[in-house]
Amino acid sequence: MVSRRSFLAAAGVTTAAAALSPLSPFAGTASAASATLPVSLANNSGSNTVYAYISGTDSTGWPVFVSANGALNRLPNPSSAVTPIADYAIPLGASGSAPTKVNMAGYVIGGRVWFSIGKKLQFFVNPGTVPGVVQPALVSSDPNWATNWTFCEFTFNSANLYANISYVDMVGLPVSMSSTGSSGNQTVSPLPSGALASIASGLQTQHAADGAPWDKLVISDSSGGILRVLSPSHAPVDFGGYWNDYLNRVWSHYASTPLTINGQGSIGSYTGTVSGNAIVFSGLNTNGVAFTKPSAVDIFGCASGPLYNSGGDARGAIAARLAAALNRSSLLVAGGNNQPDGVAPSGYYQDAITNHYARLVHKYASIGYAFPYDDVGPTGSAPVDGHIQDGAPTSWTISLGAGAGSGTGTGTGTGSTSAYATVQAESYAAQSGTTTESCSDTGGGSDVGYIANGDWLKYASLDFGSASPAQFVARLASGAAAGVSGAIQVRLDSTSGTKIAEIDFGNNGGWQNWQSVPANITASATGVHDVYLVFSGSTSDFANINWFTFTK
Repeated sequence: MVSRRSFLAAAGVTTAAAALSPLSPFAGTASAASATLPVSLANNSGSNTVYAYISGTDSTGWPVFVSANGALNRLPNPSSAVTPIADYAIPLGASGSAPTKVNMAGYVIGGRVWFSIGKKLQFFVNPGTVPGVVQPALVSSDPNWATNWTFCEFTFNSANLYANISYVDMVGLPVSMSSTGSSGNQTVSPLPSGALASIASGLQTQHAADGAPWDKLVISDSSGGILRVLSPSHAPVDFGGYWNDYLNRVWSHYASTPLTINGQGSIGSYTGTVSGNAIVFSGLNTNGVAFTKPSAVDIFGCASGPLYNSGGDARGAIAARLAAALNRSSLLVAGGNNQPDGVAPSGYYQDAITNHYARLVHKYASIGYAFPYDDVGPTGSAPVDGHIQDGAPTSWTISLGAGAGSGTGTGTGTGSTSAYATVQAESYAAQSGTTTESCSDTGGGSDVGYIANGDWLKYASLDFGSASPAQFVARLASGAAAGVSGAIQVRLDSTSGTKIAEIDFGNNGGWQNWQSVPANITASATGVHDVYLVFSGSTSDFANINWFTFTK
């Protein structure tokens, strides 16, 4: 089974010559992808100042940045120390505006699409036989530390487009993706509404319960808004002996109970018991690296000490599955002596000592890996990653903020959702009279339709912050009959509460003919409120809504 580890997860530095694993999903399909790809970059973040970057290597392994005109710009090799990279920022339009089109004119390997809100990112290059790119790093000394940024990963080569969303490094601004091509229409959903704040709150609660530095993983801006939540492999403090008690119990148990790990595929199974201070698997060549008790760094990173992965051999496969079992604390539950087949996902994260970051990511995010070998699971189980793959793609859309929670730096971390994020219509807390249906707008997913007089939608705990917004913006469509129209009223705390905005809307050319419609705020809204969309007017259906947001 292939690990979908973050391609550039180490320390924000990568050499362009880094090769993909022979087991990589980028090994290809029967189709041949064209050397150009139409890319759409959509801003649904709630902010009107957003920058995108596309980075990676070309087919020769040389680092490149894709500029707004689609050209692949090979980076010059500096003659001396670290040098700033030229500005390849791609400015996006205002939140909710039409996506920015980039016709990518060449293959990009091991790439990332980056987004930043409010200010541009800083990239640097190191000299070498092949220059190395210094990317935004998850350390406080990095010049991008206080900037709100995120990314998705991809490779586009002659075999296919493969792109995924990963939480191996962090949870931050939400991203969604969609593609068209020989594999049909594909969509990867974003982080659900409020998930970032819920994960942050959960880690703070966990710190209060066990004293471990889970709270240090939550990174906020100067106003207290959540910028990102780091994975523990990037923790700014040492978790020390956090795992010691669990490891002692595991080693004691398997001193007398055999542990079988199925390497899956052609690797086969190996069985072992604790001998001395190591788990010894009969017939397994460990390449001189014994399976002794790992440290917290080894467990969270899945790549060092006894959990060092030697590659596509038997030791590497066993190490990956042992690392997954430790992160999930699944070795002492029923069936834990048979990894990974003996334990269903319901048995993961049940011990008090576990990877609580991964537990919370999977509690609140519908897709995405939370540690490097999160693809390990019972034979035949469904993957938990969020990816698209197409052998002959005809388009690729990446959206910042579609379906977002409090990701724009204005969230409170208390479980509320930023009013300045993009709120998907179907994420309502309660409703009356409406129906959810499939949506063909950018990002796909669902919209709310069959809206008529007297219907309403409730969205719980939207945080407006200390200053009232200037506008309400809704993504609307209508194929209503001639003379049929209605009003979308925005009210606070109840269906009859203070009305702060209203949009009057009728036929605009079709039930999936989407447009972003603004309305000025007419009454102040600050702090946290339940927001109701109340529909009045025609008794016939007059509108569909895909998402809404507030802007300053």
